[in-house]
Amino acid sequence: MTAPSPLTPTPAPLADLTQIQRITFPQFPAPGRVLTIYESGAALPIPVARVFTVASDEADTMGGGHAHRWCSQVLVCLQGEVEFVGRDHLGGEVRHRLADPRDAVLMPPTIWGEQYYRQTPALLMVFCDYPFDAADYIRDFETFRAYRASLAAGQ
Repeated sequence: MTAPSPLTPTPAPLADLTQIQRITFPQFPAPGRVLTIYESGAALPIPVARVFTVASDEADTMGGGHAHRWCSQVLVCLQGEVEFVGRDHLGGEVRHRLADPRDAVLMPPTIWGEQYYRQTPALLMVFCDYPFDAADYIRDFETFRAYRASLAAGQ
């Protein structure tokens, strides 16, 4: 059983696909190594409450397949290649290829997100601005469409 989030979730307004942003983190190469900085408040546009990774050894495996009611996420591919797909409820979509640890994508709440692990082994790191809360997740696409439609009707 997961404990409830210590943060009070803020209801998120309906996000537009144009709010999915590419982010580039600073890198500092040195002989035999590269340092990439993930610093909240600088290139990382959300406060960080949770970080997790997803590893895949099987090409073309899909991850995600859900939306968040209030959590924003920044996705970074540390190894391999991951294709990010963000969808709205009207059939619109945005795609971004992530294959470099300095490149990331910001996914705001109320966007349906999918990740396709194209080149493996792949390792995806995700920064979240809220701790895990099962109530934040919308895991059924038709429920997601109805949720977004209700947000659109209220605006």
